[in-house]
Amino acid sequence: MAIRRERLPVLAVAFGLFAALAAYGAFLVRHAAHAVGGSDSSGYANTARRLLSGTLVARPRSLELLGLPDSLAEIVTPLGFLAGPRPGTMAPLYPIGFPAHLAAAALAGGWEKGPYFVSPIAAVLCLALLYLLSRELGLPPAWSAATTAALAAWPAFLFQAIQPMSDVVATLWAIAAVLFAVRARRRPAWALACGGALGLAVLVRPTSLLLAVPLAFAIPWTRRCLGLLVLGGAPMAAAQAAINRTCYGGLLATGYGKTGHLEAIAIANFPARIWYYGRWIFHTFTLIVPLAAMASAADRRTPARDRAMLLSWFGVFLLFYCFYGPYESFGFLRFLLPGIPALVLAAALALRHGLARLPGTRLAPAIAVLALAIILVVECRQTRLIGVLGTAETQATYPLACRWARARPERSIVVATYASGAIEYYTKLPYLRWDPIWPARWPVLRAGLEDRGWRFYAVLFPEEERGFAEHVPGAWRKVGAIREVGLWELPPLEPRISARE
Repeated sequence: MAIRRERLPVLAVAFGLFAALAAYGAFLVRHAAHAVGGSDSSGYANTARRLLSGTLVARPRSLELLGLPDSLAEIVTPLGFLAGPRPGTMAPLYPIGFPAHLAAAALAGGWEKGPYFVSPIAAVLCLALLYLLSRELGLPPAWSAATTAALAAWPAFLFQAIQPMSDVVATLWAIAAVLFAVRARRRPAWALACGGALGLAVLVRPTSLLLAVPLAFAIPWTRRCLGLLVLGGAPMAAAQAAINRTCYGGLLATGYGKTGHLEAIAIANFPARIWYYGRWIFHTFTLIVPLAAMASAADRRTPARDRAMLLSWFGVFLLFYCFYGPYESFGFLRFLLPGIPALVLAAALALRHGLARLPGTRLAPAIAVLALAIILVVECRQTRLIGVLGTAETQATYPLACRWARARPERSIVVATYASGAIEYYTKLPYLRWDPIWPARWPVLRAGLEDRGWRFYAVLFPEEERGFAEHVPGAWRKVGAIREVGLWELPPLEPRISARE
């Protein structure tokens, strides 16, 4: 069947976009980290395994292997977990949404590969949905593609897209929720999908509930649309309540509440945090994006409800996280990711409408291309300076250290804190976290385990060594290193001589 001539440009654009997204996805997969290690990534991965095995709340394995009492559960609970609702148990610290994505990927592609494709695939879908949302808000194909490119090259987006972290998946469902809400203006049935996307976003990251503010501007306020919105989100809300009750003992309880994360929210944090976010946004996006986004507030060519939607979408996340802290590392810029698409979209709309007022037909496109080129060059430069694409090599340290631990003799105990989640994930060894151990209790614990034939080894990052020596003192000696991670062993105590001898 012959293709109509008038459809050829549309098909060409579609093919070009598909090819660009495929190339970007291949780039992400090439640079993706295929390892878990720190508290977040190992916590998500270990929770995903427990989700499939039905052991979200269970006894830490080291309690059983070492025959320790329930009162010592804290010292054998890895990072990413906390005390469970019953004595001698542990439960996940993090929300269940992202681990559920990892578990689904593991079922489809196996544990060795599947979970590490989740973030790259989510990143590609983010870009596809952002393009569609740009078109819904009136941007032409070229401007929509440019908007998508600005997000794709943003260092914080790239950083999260190549490792098993929840931020890009949270961003995916945020964009989906807003897109479906805007489409519900034409067809109310989209409100059902909006509710589902919002529910998934909250399952992945509870602060995604902040999306209720921009969605209030995006979705039609009709009884049918609002009813479908609630209906779409109800299954996820029920799942969240069930998980909360199982893991934390209450329908509204969360792991973050149990660990005191909410206490980090304070008005006094605002000045330092707004400076932190502003500085990093300027450094990574140039002045063009944030200034244009602010100018969009006065852009009357964009409908008022769309301006309110975009500015509140980014604004609620910026405002909330300006009260949360303190932190300084580039990596925490990820907190804003679910709101960043709105910043880029608002800037694109303002720039397009502003340039349309310029005289002549050639000047505006030239300025637009130059602005995009400057943004992309700065983004790529910052990506290189920060070392974003070295993430895979850095993360590979954890499984290498675990391989060393697995090679220790039988009846070996690994002492670790930063690597405890990785040891839980990659090995079946018993382990102790050194940070909850009272120094006065250590000699008794050590002697009791050594009397039963256990020997101690340790996996330590440089910043752990001082605290480690204070909590578990002894004649530890360093026997090697894997990159920056030190490998240690503790010679056993001399056999004690009884009074009769």
